[in-house]
Amino acid sequence: MDLPRSSPARLTALATLKLPRGGLFFLCLLYILPGLLGRDPWKSEDASGFGVMWTMAHGNLRDWLIPNVSGAPVFDSGPLAYWLGAACIKLAAGGLGGAIDAPLAARLATVILFLIAATALWYATYLLGRRPAAQPLALAFGGHPEPRDYGRTLADGSLLILLGSLGLAARVHESSSDVGMLTMLCVVLYGAARSLDRPYVGAAWIALGVVGLVLTRGPYPALALFVAMLCLVLLHPEWRATRLPGLVITLPLVAVGLYVWPALVAHFDATESSAYFAARRAYWLAYLDGVDLEALRKYGRNIPWFALPGWPIAAWAWWVWRGQRSTPHVVLPLAYLAAVTAVLLSTSDSGDGLLLMLLPGVVMLAAFGLPTLKRGAANAIDWFSLCVYSLTALGIWLSWLTRVTGIPASYARTLARLVPGLPGELHILPFLIGVGMSAAWIWIVHWRITTHPKVLWRSVVLASGGVTLCWGLAMTIMLPELDYSRSYRDVALKLAQALPVAAQGERACVSVDGLGLAQRASFAYFAGIRFARLDFDGVHESESCPYLLRQDLTRDPRILQPPGQWQSIWEGRRASDRDERYRLFRRARSSPEPAGITPRAAPSEP
Repeated sequence: MDLPRSSPARLTALATLKLPRGGLFFLCLLYILPGLLGRDPWKSEDASGFGVMWTMAHGNLRDWLIPNVSGAPVFDSGPLAYWLGAACIKLAAGGLGGAIDAPLAARLATVILFLIAATALWYATYLLGRRPAAQPLALAFGGHPEPRDYGRTLADGSLLILLGSLGLAARVHESSSDVGMLTMLCVVLYGAARSLDRPYVGAAWIALGVVGLVLTRGPYPALALFVAMLCLVLLHPEWRATRLPGLVITLPLVAVGLYVWPALVAHFDATESSAYFAARRAYWLAYLDGVDLEALRKYGRNIPWFALPGWPIAAWAWWVWRGQRSTPHVVLPLAYLAAVTAVLLSTSDSGDGLLLMLLPGVVMLAAFGLPTLKRGAANAIDWFSLCVYSLTALGIWLSWLTRVTGIPASYARTLARLVPGLPGELHILPFLIGVGMSAAWIWIVHWRITTHPKVLWRSVVLASGGVTLCWGLAMTIMLPELDYSRSYRDVALKLAQALPVAAQGERACVSVDGLGLAQRASFAYFAGIRFARLDFDGVHESESCPYLLRQDLTRDPRILQPPGQWQSIWEGRRASDRDERYRLFRRARSSPEPAGITPRAAPSEP
């Protein structure tokens, strides 16, 4: 009979010094707050997600039950994250007296969800890290760490790896359902780890995570993860004790949790409920179209940088723990990654939101690779982080200095072409914050190079600090340029001037053709435009709107002239986008009522 291999981790108690809890919490806030303050909703998922929240907060019960952006239904995500964002908007408008604007209030939901995700992942890693199979090799003369201290240090390392993940920074600062999806994935992992010592509690957390995943992202990712957890319960001996709790806790809670939202919609309107969920089911069936060559190419381009610095350490952990791959701290992240891989290989959707599902499993597995890293590998990660993030931060500072001073002139002209019409100005508070963050980075680098700490998480502290620094600089000193280039505020206000205001103070009804959800949300929020509602097949329910707003990528207004007698009265675009065009048409008074316009798909984002 083959004897189990000894643990590949060999370290002393000095290597398991934990980070102060207050320091970890402050680091999470320092990471999440830049990018939430002082900016508009940005193009793509950020603006469309905010649009759903804003529509709920200012709409009726139907808007709360059926996610939509000013009357355009949303099928790719559920209402849970939007409910939280809409509640924050209502609270800011009511209880706080409007002191916080709607976009910032919606992003408060992002802060809450991210902190829950980080906490769940930290505790999941801690619970697995203190188990006997994960412990380092006992030293002959003592001095090896205690299980609780070892588990805490691994959990600290997992949080630092999460904060250092390049693909997380932009997505986790958006008002979208992706942050809610990440949170529920981490909750499922926590429930699976918790069920090893408290089966009934863990089963309840698994059920909460699965239901929450359906209500944030959709049924298929939740189904894949639920099957992975079911396989662990049925096949793995250490999860055997969770079979009964799974039957009496997980399955009933999942069934009841998934029934509540459709039941509420059906109670509101049975006919509309069946139509909405039929359209949602058709969307997800079409979503499972299988991976194509273009998606595989995009995976190959994006995953290596998206999951840095976690994936090299996770790959090393998979190899170095090869004698104990059936132990809980290895098999749980591997089962998770297998479920996520099945999702990735079942659809041609290769967006960053989908890749976000990889991070919890990669981070957890990488945490157990930290105690086994050789000194050369740890130093290589440090030097890579030091060089890449220092150069990136230097590039951001040079770009800011060029925008403010205009020197050198050639580079200043290049930057000005990206944000035409925006003057380079010095803003004192963002400048001081950027200086403070840069000084903190220099201190961390000095500490790492001069003291040569033996702590287990030393190899990822520069990665997490570097990502926090670069993101923080971009969202402080360069925020005006980024906000100007990605916001629809200016073009929305110009569009509002072309629309008449009725005696009651409302805008005239506007139907759309080719307008994306992000643009629809921005125009509704900034310009107060009242859009015609779309049915679940994408056709306008109203046929009497006197105005039509079209979005396309052509510079010739004669191309794709709308059917019927329409008169072009306005054309505009964002100053930073040379291709995207918006055209407003007014129906001639003598023209007959059209049979309705089926909106075209929005042009792809450049």
